[in-house]
Amino acid sequence: MSLTGALNSATAGLHTTQGQSRIAADNVSNAMTPGYVRREAVLVTASGGQGGAVISEVRREVDATLQRMSRLENSRMTQYQSIQEGLTTYTSYLGQPGDGTSPADRFNDFQNSLTTLVNMPSSNGAQTSVALAAEDLVRSVKGAATTLSTTLNDVNMEIRYEVADLNTALYQLRDLNASGSGFTPGSLEAAQFDEKVDTILDQISGIVDTRIHRSSNGSISLYTVSGAALLEGRVVQDVTFNPSDGTLMAGNQDITPFKDGVRGIQHGSLAGLSELKRETIPQFSQQLDEYARGLIQTFEEADASLATGEAGLFTDNGIAFDPANITGLASRLQINSKISSTGEAEVWRIRDGLGATSPGAGSETVQINAFLAGLDTAMNAATGTGIPAEVTLRDFSAEMITSQAATRARAENDFNAAASAAEVVMSARRNSEGVNIDDEMQQLLLIEQSYAANSRVLTAVSEMIDTLIAAV
Repeated sequence: MSLTGALNSATAGLHTTQGQSRIAADNVSNAMTPGYVRREAVLVTASGGQGGAVISEVRREVDATLQRMSRLENSRMTQYQSIQEGLTTYTSYLGQPGDGTSPADRFNDFQNSLTTLVNMPSSNGAQTSVALAAEDLVRSVKGAATTLSTTLNDVNMEIRYEVADLNTALYQLRDLNASGSGFTPGSLEAAQFDEKVDTILDQISGIVDTRIHRSSNGSISLYTVSGAALLEGRVVQDVTFNPSDGTLMAGNQDITPFKDGVRGIQHGSLAGLSELKRETIPQFSQQLDEYARGLIQTFEEADASLATGEAGLFTDNGIAFDPANITGLASRLQINSKISSTGEAEVWRIRDGLGATSPGAGSETVQINAFLAGLDTAMNAATGTGIPAEVTLRDFSAEMITSQAATRARAENDFNAAASAAEVVMSARRNSEGVNIDDEMQQLLLIEQSYAANSRVLTAVSEMIDTLIAAV
């Protein structure tokens, strides 16, 4: 090899080791950075007969299969997490039968007070106990309705936040599409660009499950799993949310989850939140309204003293039950002001009927027994509640609480299972794509040795040239 060839080879080697050390240093410094993928310099022999090795490309150690699987499992996990977290506050308020605070326990207290009254019909204390127990029951039902309404408001807000985050990510991808065409394939800049793209795609996977298409020029297009476009090159289909009916749109395309005839999203936090808004919370609300209906209607029908259109023990904001106005009934449930502690407090009416014109005989129990008998009448709950029609008012509250608690428990079990599956795949992805500090330290030692060898060649060539010059 000529001196010029040796000089060129050593110079190329120094440039190569410089690039290698930079890549290794990036790997070490980003070892704990979430989503960072290890980079590796691919070496080839220099062209043009100059000798030495040069970096042909900077390669990211990406496992496409694990990447795709981890995003899918992340979408499933966030879907169930959204449902489980969304129901936590409400079901905690609702309680469990037997805890002393749930509507089922308040109903048992009310029922027990009626049973006491039938044995002591003339007792003003027993009559007052029924009135107070009825007020406690009403507060419990209305409190559950208020908490559920707050939960719905929180879900609407979370959907807005998630939609805003999704749109922001889509526009970030659009901007990257616009700038990515200027990078040389295999360059460090191209690797850094791909890093940004994958980080955004990982973020999006938590919101909505997607299919990704990369064009020949590196541009990213994004679609829902069902095929609705979210981003095509530099065109973003803005995602919008209609809080009145829960509809999600991507541009002019309906992507609402679980909607018949729609290419909707299937997984991700938006899918979980949409399930809460469109299915779970409406069913819970209907169950509460049906319970309120049962209380009002049962005590109206069992009260022989009432005239047509007169309100009974339980009322709809002070008036009789109206079958055309059942939506939101739980939040309007009230005790008849005639016996309420804040109203007329004529508690004798519980013994004689809410429509009685004057107190009856102190030993009379016919009306009280009629009230108790009404508790064992089938509720005939609406089919949408998911509660059997033959369930009686006596058992409805316990059935409702058990059903709602079971829904939350299923969501928690689904989340735990999805989180475990996601962790397995994500751990495999981290092991495949992540940085091993020990390996990088060994690589730096080799780079140091290569640098020293190339430096020694340059020194030797310099000494030889000096010798030749001196000899002339």
